[in-house]
Amino acid sequence: MNTPPSTQPAALSPQQSHREEWLAAYTRRISPLLSLFALIYLGTFSIQAIWYYPEATWYRYLNIFGNILWVFFVIDLVFRFTVSPVKKHFFRNNLVDTITVVVPQFRALRALRAFTGSGIISKKTGLISGGGITTGLLAALIVVWAGSLMVLNAERGATNAEIKTPGEAVWWGFETVTTVGYGDFVPVTWNGRFLAVLVMLVGISVLGVVTASLSAALVKRAHEGPDKVDEVLAELAQLKAMVAKLEAAQSGKSG
Repeated sequence: MNTPPSTQPAALSPQQSHREEWLAAYTRRISPLLSLFALIYLGTFSIQAIWYYPEATWYRYLNIFGNILWVFFVIDLVFRFTVSPVKKHFFRNNLVDTITVVVPQFRALRALRAFTGSGIISKKTGLISGGGITTGLLAALIVVWAGSLMVLNAERGATNAEIKTPGEAVWWGFETVTTVGYGDFVPVTWNGRFLAVLVMLVGISVLGVVTASLSAALVKRAHEGPDKVDEVLAELAQLKAMVAKLEAAQSGKSG
C-alpha cells in the first residue's frame, strides 16, 4: 500500500532557521518606518488627486518624491525575498506589499501597512479591546479615502463621468464600503470599476475586523459581569459576618 506524500513543510536547516529569525527581526524593526513612509505617500497622493495640476512644477516634484518612496518599498520587498530561506510562497504571503509595488494604481493602499501588527499606528494604539476597534475604524477610513481618490483619478476626464470631484468620490466611497449603494454616483470606466471592486472587498474585510473586535469586547465585558457580582456578594457576606460578631459582642457586654 502506497503512503501519500507528506504535506508538512520540510524542516529548516539551522542556517535557514537563523535567517528566518533574522528576517523576522528585520521586519519588526523596519515595518514602523515603512508604514510611516506609506502614510506620507498617502498624503502626497491625496494632494495630487485633489489639486490636479500635472503641468505645475510642484506637482512634478511630488511625483518624483512619490517615486522615491516607492523605490524604498521595492528595495524592501526584493531584499526580504532574497533573504527569505523559503521563497516558494513568499509573494503570496506578502500579497498586499507585492500588489502595491507592482500595480501603480494601488500604491495608496500601502498606507494600510500602518495598521498591521507591526505598523506605526498599531504600535501606538494596540490591537486589543478598544485599541483594536480604533485601529480598525482608522483603517476603514483609509480605505474609503484612498479608494475614493483612486477611483476619482481613474474617472478623471472620462466621457459621461459621474464622479468628478473629491466630495463626490468620498461620498461614493462611504456608500460603497458601508454597502448602502444609493447608486447616485457610479464609476463608468473599466479601470474605475475594477478599483471599485477592490474598495468593496478590502472595505468589507476591514469592517468585518471592526465588528469582530467590537463583539469580542462586548463578550469580554459580559464574562466580567458575573465575576463582579460575585465579588460584591462576597463583600456583603463579610459585612454580615462583621455585624453578627459586633452584635454578639454587644450582647455579651449587656449580659
